[in-house]
Formats: sequence, C-alpha cells, structure tokens
Amino acid sequence: MQLKDMDWKELRGAIVILAVCLSVGISILYLSLYFQERMQRDFNRNDARFRSISQRYLAVDEEEKLINEYYPKFIDLFNHGVIGKEQRLNWIEVLRTATRDIKLPRLSYQIESQKPYTPGYSISPGKFKVYSSNMKLEMSLLHEGDLFNIFAELDEKARGLYSPTICTLSSTGEIMEQRDAANVKASCELQWYTIKLADGTEIKI
Repeated sequence: MQLKDMDWKELRGAIVILAVCLSVGISILYLSLYFQERMQRDFNRNDARFRSISQRYLAVDEEEKLINEYYPKFIDLFNHGVIGKEQRLNWIEVLRTATRDIKLPRLSYQIESQKPYTPGYSISPGKFKVYSSNMKLEMSLLHEGDLFNIFAELDEKARGLYSPTICTLSSTGEIMEQRDAANVKASCELQWYTIKLADGTEIKI
C-alpha cells in the first residue's frame, strides 16, 4: 500500500492522539527533569545548611569541653594572682612578715617597673600578654637555710608566679650563734610574672 492509497480521514484521529501523547510525554519528561534539578538544588542547599549547622554545633560542643576543662584552671590562676593585676603589695607584705617570723637580721628589697616579657622561645599567647617585674633582695642571714625559708614563705603565701634568676651567698667572716646574727649575706634577683589581656583591658571574674 502506498501513502496515496491511505485513508487519511481514518488515520487523522489516531495521529492526533499520537501527537497529544507525544506532547504529554515530552511535557512530563521536561517537568520531571525540571523537578529533579530543583529537588537536587534544594537538597544541596539543605545539605549545606545541615553541614554548616553541624559544624557550628560541634564547635560549640568543643568550646564547652574546653571551658569545662580550662576555666577552673583559669580561675585558680586568677585567684593566685598569676592572671590579672600585679600583686606587688602582697609580695612586700609577705616579705615583711617572713622577715619578722624567721627573725632575719636584715632584708631590703627593690622592685623595678613592670615590662613586657619576651621568652627565649617562640610562643603564641593569643589575646594575652606576659609581663614581668624584676625584684632585687639584699639579705643578712643567720645561715643558708634562712634563704630557703624565705622562698618557702613566698611559695606558700605570695600571690603570683616568680622565678629566681640569680642568687649569691657570701660569708661575713665571723660565725655567731645568736638568732639575729648576720653570718651570711645573700643577694638575689627574682622575676615576677603576670598575665594580662594584650589590649590592656582589665580581667574581671
């Protein structure tokens, strides 16, 4: 059968139905692709939001762990005068009390002005800065043990953190057994350390 012999009137309905079906099928395919792409965009956006929220949550959780671990230590350092204001009045009072209790023949002190401390190694202090004050002590002692007694008093009662940098001892040349006798002379230098905020803001608890 040739095309010219076909009854187009009878085929017209079928062709129309076929065209409509093709149009509907193409439309459905297009819409499905469109909705698939849209759903993929929505999924990517929501997934990114979920990841961002998860990361923030994990960061907050990690910060909470760090606070729980280190905040009590921070409070302890603050209460002991290592963090915050310099406690030189406390140091002087402790030295005076120790001189009286140990019955040292003589003790004199000199505290230099506070300066930024630069260690001999690299550190990352963050928002904080370390300062130090040099203290010079001149003492007359009954014996060498009195020097250790002075340091023991500072360790127990003084607020802050210190490190002896140098100490020299010399004999007066005459040994006397009286409690107030000066048989040994001692000269020491101490470094007192204080941690403060780098911008100078006062730390309050």
